[in-house]
Amino acid sequence: MVPLSELLLYEAARAQHVKEVIDPLLKKGVTVLCDRFSDATVAYQGYGRRLDLARVERLNRLSSQGIKPDITFLLDCPSDTGLKRAVNRNRIQGKEKEGRFEREKIQFHHRVRRGYLSIAKKEPDRVKVIDTRQGEEKAFEKIRQIVDDLLIAKGKAQSA
Repeated sequence: MVPLSELLLYEAARAQHVKEVIDPLLKKGVTVLCDRFSDATVAYQGYGRRLDLARVERLNRLSSQGIKPDITFLLDCPSDTGLKRAVNRNRIQGKEKEGRFEREKIQFHHRVRRGYLSIAKKEPDRVKVIDTRQGEEKAFEKIRQIVDDLLIAKGKAQSA
């Protein structure tokens, strides 16, 4: 698949998901969690595939209808570690073949990671970098504390 087609397919899927799922839930006051959103497109298609960043960001704004996450967690580790984890996760899930991204050369993954870190540097109040080399429990606790603080600040925390 050519990079521009890949970008447009992701943007089209996002536009549909925002319209049908995310926007209606936000209008009801529901907190929405996404596994990936527009930062992933900037990192993978912009930095990884080397597409024009301004074009990617324009399409992101259009497809997300102006919705931007309040907070984004960047689960960070060296590119080779992340790639090994992804390949292992695919094996555990019984996938016979590596995915499209897992088949990419390590240089692609280095560019994607640099892209994510660049986004985090530009928006440190929104993008929180979590070093996953510290282990799952410590990473989870850090994320939980940040989410709890955000919910309290937004007045949405529920008493336990």
